[in-house]
Amino acid sequence: MLEQGELLLLSNDKEYVVVSSIAYQNNNYVYLLDTETYKDYKLCLFEDDVLKIVDDENLLKVLITKFNKDLKENLSKIINEDAI
Repeated sequence: MLEQGELLLLSNDKEYVVVSSIAYQNNNYVYLLDTETYKDYKLCLFEDDVLKIVDDENLLKVLITKFNKDLKENLSKIINEDAI
């Protein structure tokens, strides 16, 4: 599984950072964001050390919701740690 913060160079010669990674239905998915403009994002299946861009609209809706929840939980943990 790829870890949050890892940098990847994709086949389009752009560098992306792993924003989040989740497991869903026995598959690993990653949310990537380009490091140049921070506008180009990709949601990918990570399987056998290969990234495959998710293009199924129904799956994308589910994944966006799950990534959003994961990021909110991580932010909450950071805020709580800073309060200590």
